Order: sequence, then structure tokens, then C-alpha cells
Amino acid sequence: MTPIDTKQGLLKIVKDPILRIDWSGRVLECHCHPSSDPAILELDLYNNRNIKDFEFLGEVYKAVRDCIESQESQSAYFSLGRLGSRTHYEVLVEPNDTDEVLAIIKEITKKRQRENELIEYYDLLQNIYEATSSWTGTDYLDQLTLQLSKALKADYTAICLIDDRQDLLETVSVNFIGGKIENVEWEIEGSPFEEVVTHSYFEIGHGFKNKFPHFELNQYHVFNGFVGIPLYYNELYSKPIGFIFALYERPLASSTHTEKILQIFSTRAAAELQRIEYQKKIEDSENRFKALYNNTPAYFSSTNKSGVVIEVGDYFLEKTGYARKDVIGRRAMHFLTSRSRKDAVKMLPDFLQNGYCKDVALQFIKKNGDIMEVMFSATTIRDEHGRFVKNIMSLNDVTLLRQVERDLRLSEERVIEEANRFQLLFDNSPVGIIIHSNGVIKHVNTETVRLARGNSIYDFVGKQAMSFVHPESKEIAQARVDKIYKTKKAHRNEQKFLCVDGSVIEVEAMGTLIDYQGEESVQIAFYDISDRKEAERHILVRDQELEVLNENLARQNNQLEEFAHIASHNLRAPITNMLSLIKIREADPSEATQAFVWENVGKTVRNLDETIIELNDVVKTSWELDKQRKILHFEEVLEKILNSIVDQIAKADAEFVVNFDMPSIFYPKIYLESILQNLVTNAIKYRRSNEKALIKLRSWEQNGRGYLSIEDNGLGIDLEKHGDKLFGLRKTFHAHQDARGVGLFITRAQIESLGGLISVESKEGKGTKFIVDFGTLKLISTDH
Repeated sequence: MTPIDTKQGLLKIVKDPILRIDWSGRVLECHCHPSSDPAILELDLYNNRNIKDFEFLGEVYKAVRDCIESQESQSAYFSLGRLGSRTHYEVLVEPNDTDEVLAIIKEITKKRQRENELIEYYDLLQNIYEATSSWTGTDYLDQLTLQLSKALKADYTAICLIDDRQDLLETVSVNFIGGKIENVEWEIEGSPFEEVVTHSYFEIGHGFKNKFPHFELNQYHVFNGFVGIPLYYNELYSKPIGFIFALYERPLASSTHTEKILQIFSTRAAAELQRIEYQKKIEDSENRFKALYNNTPAYFSSTNKSGVVIEVGDYFLEKTGYARKDVIGRRAMHFLTSRSRKDAVKMLPDFLQNGYCKDVALQFIKKNGDIMEVMFSATTIRDEHGRFVKNIMSLNDVTLLRQVERDLRLSEERVIEEANRFQLLFDNSPVGIIIHSNGVIKHVNTETVRLARGNSIYDFVGKQAMSFVHPESKEIAQARVDKIYKTKKAHRNEQKFLCVDGSVIEVEAMGTLIDYQGEESVQIAFYDISDRKEAERHILVRDQELEVLNENLARQNNQLEEFAHIASHNLRAPITNMLSLIKIREADPSEATQAFVWENVGKTVRNLDETIIELNDVVKTSWELDKQRKILHFEEVLEKILNSIVDQIAKADAEFVVNFDMPSIFYPKIYLESILQNLVTNAIKYRRSNEKALIKLRSWEQNGRGYLSIEDNGLGIDLEKHGDKLFGLRKTFHAHQDARGVGLFITRAQIESLGGLISVESKEGKGTKFIVDFGTLKLISTDH
């Protein structure tokens, strides 16, 4: 055959070689522009040459046959070596007739180089991730600077934070020539920090010392190259906390991938720094609790499961005369009188069953042998999994109050002599005392007037005792009074007290049955514990808030990294394809080429639109803030979903077996509907074609947690092969026309965002079972 005339039509401007090839591989026509690749020209594809004659064109011949067979576009690749270098080519094969094709040969050497660069970039990221994944805290930061030094081939890598005064940079990790060195401080003025923050990414190829002559590092070393990225906490992007940078003694010739690598790991480093800060706050909170434990004027101590003392408060030691070494390691029973030991043994079964006891009258032996009468209270502390941690015990010294009771019983014999003494003790008692008969207040002491913000005892005398009890506490207060009259024994509890001015204080009150002016009466002794209760609530709330915030930060950081990787990967391909089509159109403005280009641009744009919609769904799920919960009934939610997919159910001849042992759940409605919709439609979509779909749904409660399972008899999944990718975005495992690989990704994100888990059991050809763990039902309900 002779070459095609280069002055005809499209061929006169297309520089890529174009071949017309029949089904046997014979070249019917060949166009090579004079400026075409010399390596292709040397192949001499004119004169009825057959591409089968060239061993390296075997893949091209296969693409020709496949194109004629299917009448669809194909592509193939080959390489040629010439003058000591290797050139890579892509062959685009299009059907031209029932038994021949048109093939365009395009050089893709630069494209291959770009792919190799991306592989190198991925390998660098993977190496850093693998080397740092098992570390946390400052150890993680040290590993990160080491691995960044290796990956970026830097001589000096550091992570710096701004100090509280905003004028110094404090390093938290420094790696110099492959080794960790001590942390130092630098002045911000004269450093590259402000340039890094201004530009978000700052790079100097050479002359670093000349640009920042006053920077302290330049006083000891000559550095030429520099790259740096600012650090931000996740919720404070407007305010930098420091920066991460790399220095080079040699000029920096190329910084390929450097910016992306530093951006990725600056986010991870900032998250770890924030986690360290929150951990420090938690430790400070624990220290404050310990200080409260030791310094509160109450007899606090803790025991292990065997009743051996493992902690004791300073106030306990001060008031009992013991040293800490006298108490730690000994059984708590050792410090009781023999009679009280018997009482404690009787009380023990109820304590073990209930996990607490309150106001048990016991006698405690001090270091000097004195007997201290106490009211004993204890509670068992367990962790979030219900495992035993310790028993916290509190002793309230009631020796004085017991003495008062004894004095009152003797008052009939010494009324006049003891009246003044009792009144003095009554008025000067460090606790408030109220005496009432049949619910009417008869007398109060000075401390009561002070605690209740009154002006005199006449603000109380003659009034109903319950009028000073907060409505929330009236039930327990009345129960205490009834119990005192019934058992003739003292009773203690905590309650809210209404003051004369309308304010509310929290008190610990102990009621005792006495004889007052010849009438059976109740004496209430109380003291203000508002500060202590508020401190306890504040510590509990802060600990819970810090724990939840730390978990959310870790999860959001992981989701952010995963989303960034997915977005960059899924958007790159269609954009690259459109750029290639634009180049073809620029090279050939003919109507045929424009039609070909616009057709493929349309396909690419539609694919890009679908990808953006899917990524938007993922973002909406990952960062959804409006998670309003309500009581939902599984049957009602399932019925709504089944009514919306009647056609799918009919086509699949689907049968449903439902067993909702847990009929309802406290959960966001849109999430539960989405979870059931995705899992049920998946079960129908991936059924086996030779039998009808059987779908089993079950909900149940176990150990305070809620569960839901959806089981089918469909195609199943090879978990050994695909298990780690099952919930990934755009991951599909069956050739189904509607499969997009988005539903399971969103389902997992919804469940995990509310503290739950999803797992799967499946065998290929045997069906699939998804199990949703909604988490602790009590916690779910209190989130409302």
C-alpha cells in the first residue's frame, strides 16, 4: 500500500500516525505526518505490512480483533527503544467497518512518567503512614519528623508551636540528620513563620540564610533550602498554632509532592497536638478530683474488691490520727469495733447486690483507741464496660450528735442543769439544726438562720417544715421523717433546701427522733454541700465532654483524610479525560472530530456530575449536625420503605421474615430510614437469579445494647478477598448495572457517627448478613 495523501482532509493536520487495519492485522492504509515520531516511521508500516509481524504489537492486534467483534472502542499499549531511550505509546482503536478499524498511535511517555511520579508519591505517603501508625503523643511527633526527613530528604525537620505570649516558637519535635535532638525556643521575629502563615505554603529553593539572617538556626548552620506549612487546630482555621518545616543544607532543586505531603501530615500532627492538650486537661481534671478527694472535710477512703484499703484522704488521716502506711493495705473491717464488724457483715450482701449503701451506723477505732461513732456510706465504681474499679467509702463523724442524743435522753433528770448546756451546744453547732413536731417547726439554731439566709429564728418557728424543702426533695424528705418515727432511728440523706430569700442550696441532712418539751419530735441537722455537689457535677460533665470531643476529633480526622484521598482520586480521571479531548479538538477542528469530542465530553461530564453528587452525599452524611432523635418503631419504618419499593419486591418475588424483639429505638428518623433502605434494597439487588429473594430482619436488646440484623440468601461476598474494602466509597463487587459503591459507605458513616458499629457475615453464593450495633440504649436515650 502507499501512504495516505497528507493533504487530504483531517490527515493533513493530524500529526499522530493513523492506520486502517483489517481483521487479519493487515495494514490497508497508513498515514504518517512528516513530523511524526521517527521510531514509528522506521517501522515502515506501508505496503500491506501485517502488525502480527511485530511481536511487540501483539496487544494491538488483539485490540483490533476485539474492536471488530464488539464494534466498540478499544485501546492497547506498546513501547519502543531508540537511541538509548524508551518511548511509550497508546493505540486508540475505533471500528471503521464490519471487518476493519482505524488506529491512532499516540505517544504517552510523559503520561507514564506522571503515573510513576504518582506511584512514588503514594509510596512515600504509605511509608510515612506505616512508620507512624503505631505511635501516639510526643512519640508520634518524633516518628513523624524522622519519617518526613527521610521522605523529603531533608537535613533538619521540626514541628513548632507558638507560646502563650505569642512571641516565641517552641519546638515539640526536632530531627537533625536522622536523629532526634533536644527541643528549643526561637523568637518569632526574624523567623520564616510569618511568611509560612501568609502564603499557607512557603518554599525557598536557595539562599535561605540570606533571606532570614537573624533566624537563630542560621547562626550555627548554613541552610539553603526551606519548605514550611502552618499548623491549625481543626476548629480554629483562622488562628495558626505553629508550623512544620524542613531545611536543606544544599539548594533545593525540586520539591515534587512536598507541599501535599506536608499538608496531609500537618493536619495529622495538629490533631495529635490537640489530643495531647485535651489529655493534659483530662489529667488536670483527675488531679483536681484527687485534690477534692484529699482536701474535702470528709472521711474518704477506697478499697479493692476484697475490702483492702487502696486510697485514703488526707482529712481522714488528720482526724483519725493514722499515718497513710497504717491504713493502706489493711482491710477496712480492721478499724471497726467487734460489734460494728458484725453489723457490717450483715449489711455486706445488700451492698454487693445494689452497689451502694448509705448511712449505716458503725463505730470506728481511732489511732489513740478512741471510739468514733460514724455514719457509713459507700458506692461501687465501675468502668464503661461494667467492670469493677473500686469502692469509695465515706464516714461522717456523728459522735457529737450521738452525745447530744444521749444528753437529751438524760435531760428529764437534769432539765435545769443541762438546759443551758444544751442551748449553748445547739446554738453554736457547726451544722444547722431544726426541731419540728407533727411537721411544725418548734426551734432552730443560729447556724440554720445563717445557712437559710433568714433574719431571726422567727422566720422559721411556727411554719411547716416541708415549706423549706424543694419540691424535688419533698418525697425523700417525707420518707425520712416517716422512717424516723417508725424505726426510732436516725436517718440521713441529701436534698435541696429552700432558703428564706427563695434561693436553693443543697444540704446533707440527718434526722433524729428526740423528746422536745415532752413531745416526740424530729431534729434535723444539716450542712451546706452545694459547692461540693457542683464541683462533682462539673468534673463529671467536663470529663464526659472531653472524652466525646476526643473521640469526635479522631473520627472526623480519619473521615477528612479518607474523603480527601477519595475526592482527589475520583475527580482526577474525568478532568484528565476532558483535557485530552480538548487537545484532540484543538488539533482537528473537523465536524467528525468535534462530534466525537462533544459526545465523549458529555459522557465525561455526566460521570463527573455523578461523582460530585456521590461525594456530596458522603460529605452530608459525615458532617450532618441535625441528628434529632425520636422514638421510632421498626415495623412502621420498614413498612414505609417496603411501600416505596413495591416494584422491586414484585420483580424479585421477595419474601420477608420479620422478628422485631426490640420493637422501637431512640434514633434519628432519617438515619434509620436510610440504613434500612440501603440494606434491604441491597438484599434485593444482589439476589440469585435462580431463586426468589428471602430477607430476614431481626432486632433485639442484649446487655443494654441495641442490635439489628438483615440477612439474605443472595450472591454473597468473598470477605477474604473484599472484606477490607466492603464499606469503601465506589467499591463494588458484583457486575450489577445499578451498583455504585456508595450505599454501604454512607450507612457505615451514619452508624459510626452515632457511636455504633456495623459488621458483616457472608459466603460467596450463600448469602449475606449485616449486623448493626446501635450502641448502649441508655446513652442513646440521654442524648436527646
